[in-house]
Amino acid sequence: MAFLVLGLVHRPNLQSTLKVDKLYPEGFFKNSHVVVLGLARSGESAARLLCELGASVLISDQKNEEQLVNIVSVLRSEYPQIRFHLGGHPEEIFRSADLVVLSPGVPANMPVLEIARKRGVPVIGEVELAYNVCRSPVIAITGTKGKSTTSTLAGQILSKGFKKGNVIVAGNIGTPLSKYVLGLSESDLLVLEISSFQLETTLNFRPKVSVILNIMQDHIDRHSDLKEYITAKHRIFANQTQDDYTILNADDERSYACASLTRAKVIFYSSTKKLDSGVYMENGKITAHLNDANTISICGDDELRISGRHNLENALAATAIGLLYGVTSDDIRNVLNSFTGLEHALEFVSEVNGVRFINDSKATNVISLKAALESMDGRIILIIGGRDKGNDYTSVISLIKDKVPDMIIIGESAEKIQDSLGSFTRSHKAATMKDAIYKAFEVAHPGDSVLLSPACASFDMFTDYAERGRIFKETVQTFFSKESLIKEN
Repeated sequence: MAFLVLGLVHRPNLQSTLKVDKLYPEGFFKNSHVVVLGLARSGESAARLLCELGASVLISDQKNEEQLVNIVSVLRSEYPQIRFHLGGHPEEIFRSADLVVLSPGVPANMPVLEIARKRGVPVIGEVELAYNVCRSPVIAITGTKGKSTTSTLAGQILSKGFKKGNVIVAGNIGTPLSKYVLGLSESDLLVLEISSFQLETTLNFRPKVSVILNIMQDHIDRHSDLKEYITAKHRIFANQTQDDYTILNADDERSYACASLTRAKVIFYSSTKKLDSGVYMENGKITAHLNDANTISICGDDELRISGRHNLENALAATAIGLLYGVTSDDIRNVLNSFTGLEHALEFVSEVNGVRFINDSKATNVISLKAALESMDGRIILIIGGRDKGNDYTSVISLIKDKVPDMIIIGESAEKIQDSLGSFTRSHKAATMKDAIYKAFEVAHPGDSVLLSPACASFDMFTDYAERGRIFKETVQTFFSKESLIKEN
């Protein structure tokens, strides 16, 4: 199948094996002394992989053993050779390390890491570790918002039409890459959601297809400024060559600008304009222009079961990935027509007495909150707050004024949110998620939606956004199972 890219017709053979030089020689990890920093999901998975590769592993975490007792006891029973240093990261553990592997939550600029770097020891992340033993081609997807939806959609589209091997979706979406790599073959495909935290600790990472959905201000609590955040995102294509592909959003200024920076062949997509080449909207239909004689109509935007312009953009990006790998327009259409969205992303939970409860716990920044408010109709009772990420709330002021009669604020950022948005709506503070739900239902009227879209990280009150979303759903379902607490009609 021919695909027109920047005016040239290419015939991609993306189902062939991707051969690249890996950072580490065969057998490097066997008997190497590796320090893993951070015993979260990625750190645990990295430690397991390293043990399987024969490395000598030491795990260090800021938390003490009492706080990590469950996972530590499991790892000790399964891998008794693992050593632990809990309660901090002392300098001596880096003096004999051959490699340091960071979990995404561990800042790459911690001063203590300079001990390893000055010795010439690589300091990498879990994704970079797993990539260097991965045998399958990688499709890597990043962006400030939409990563999980696009990765899931792309995985479903490829699973429908890719016949040569298995399709695995991993990474920031929930399951670390390290868990899968030893079971992957050259005929499989790996769809990898990758965050800026994971990208900043890559060295040799080279996906066959990279996707940048959008780049907007986020994680300023972690990255020193927007420039540093953008630089991290650009690492997704840093090692790509003209044999690879970069898919970019023509409607996002910073994504579009990457076309002049990548060495890979570029494919654009757009939800607002017809493109000379790429995937775009025409007369309300998702359309792929392959060449002058072959324009494919996939499906109408009214056939999608996910709402909002941001989700239309996600569908366009996933369509481009599917077409690159030879998935038919019929198979792509069938997936797009049946996909109802992700858990914790504008997920309908319940409706009681005409009040709808929507779980958008994945909205960990203001950009995602804005997209949620724009995609919903009617009055919205907003539950917002958590751990601030350097947020600027000015972009949602007009939406708050127009759509949000009441705002329930939770978490560490309550004062900042109150100062930023409190004069534009009625605001109420809540100490717990349960209190927030009670208050939201109390002020809601039939026809309103109670929306959990926090615009903040979850770590002040919850393990992660998924736990926050689960507790929201469980509380709603428990609360409204008690008839005595339901409003009278």
